[in-house]
Amino acid sequence: MRIIIKQKYFTVGAKFEIKTQEGQTVFFAERQWDRFMTNVVLFTPDGAPIARMQSELKKVFTSWFSISDARGNQVCVINEKLPFLCFRRAVSSQGNLNFKIKAGPFHMKAYLLDSNGKTLAVKARKKLLSFRDTYVIDIDENRINPAYGVLVGLWY
Repeated sequence: MRIIIKQKYFTVGAKFEIKTQEGQTVFFAERQWDRFMTNVVLFTPDGAPIARMQSELKKVFTSWFSISDARGNQVCVINEKLPFLCFRRAVSSQGNLNFKIKAGPFHMKAYLLDSNGKTLAVKARKKLLSFRDTYVIDIDENRINPAYGVLVGLWY
């Protein structure tokens, strides 16, 4: 599944649509704030909540994000170390999914780690030379729930 977001979520209003390459709306997202964390809630097109992402910058070179399902069960938690030069690696510390994330300034790849080894599940990239910020997120639906893949791509 290929998802296209025309502007990154913090530059869009409180609610925005997430569409496929063909223009069909597959999710709605709403950004919520509290004093310390950023929350993004993902909804189905008919308005039912399906997942939530929370993230925060803990220290200068460490950030944290978690994804939970509609019932509040934690799917994954990632504590990320931000080394210099914008290349990031993160490994899931808790939850049902075990991710390894590699990212640079214009791309991100999230791999699922399991008994079969490392498998690409989510790939996000920023389109250059576009009028608006455009992000393309490719999700392997056989490996990961598309809602969780969208949230991993939004985190990037």
